[in-house]
Amino acid sequence: MEKPILLLAPMAGYTDSAFRIICKRQGAALLMTELISADAISHFAGKSECRNPNVEINSKSHVPKFKTNPTYKLMEFQKEEMPIIVQLFGKHPEKFSVAAKWIEENLKPAGIDINMGCPARKVVGSDHGATLLRDQNRGVEVIKAVRAATKLSLSVKTRLGWESDDEILEFGPKLIAAGADALIIHGRTYCDGFSGNARWENIYAVKSKIQSSNVKVIGNGDIKKYDDIIKSMKNLDGVAIGRGAIGNPFIFNPDFEKLPAAEKLVLKKETIIKHAKLAFE
Repeated sequence: MEKPILLLAPMAGYTDSAFRIICKRQGAALLMTELISADAISHFAGKSECRNPNVEINSKSHVPKFKTNPTYKLMEFQKEEMPIIVQLFGKHPEKFSVAAKWIEENLKPAGIDINMGCPARKVVGSDHGATLLRDQNRGVEVIKAVRAATKLSLSVKTRLGWESDDEILEFGPKLIAAGADALIIHGRTYCDGFSGNARWENIYAVKSKIQSSNVKVIGNGDIKKYDDIIKSMKNLDGVAIGRGAIGNPFIFNPDFEKLPAAEKLVLKKETIIKHAKLAFE
């Protein structure tokens, strides 16, 4: 994939299939699902209709039963969305392993991402997401378990640390050594939440510290326009855009800001209509 890699970062309640397709059409090179519970997929994968999706059929609709499961609906994606990454969250290595294996065998996305950065109270309260920043050993075991279960590309979306910017300088290389192929790093700590400005210096430092050219490091945080992508790249392989894309999928389009105001308005109206149609399909 050519640099800069432009990734639509996962956001619960926003990055559904319809929005992902809209961003893809504007220039996002890589997409990611909303965060999905590895525990839920592990439970889901143990059901007979999920192990044998071509056998178990819902007689009323002739749709495989597993495709009506709410967890499956979060993972579902269209061919147009490839390459897409399925993002998982949780804390049990063995459940991540089951989930990763099922995803590879049944969905065949481009990769799997492990969320080790979500600061949401509900997620952290269950010892998921950013909690793994202060339990690095568990985080490493999760990566080892997923790496052993799948050949898919494996990334980790995380933060600079729990409370210190320097934590990622130790944790990042550990994750790579455990089997991660890429790191997507948000330029704030857990304790920062989303306050203040994103700090990219240690994201660049992680990239410099990792010797392998095959390992990708992608930065994230406060990208609000296309020019910010160019300014933030430096030695990185790409940029992940989350909140900056909400209501503005054109952030992925290098030509959008060059358009006359009237043409921008027309494109916005057309995109709103397309988004609505995709959402109701």
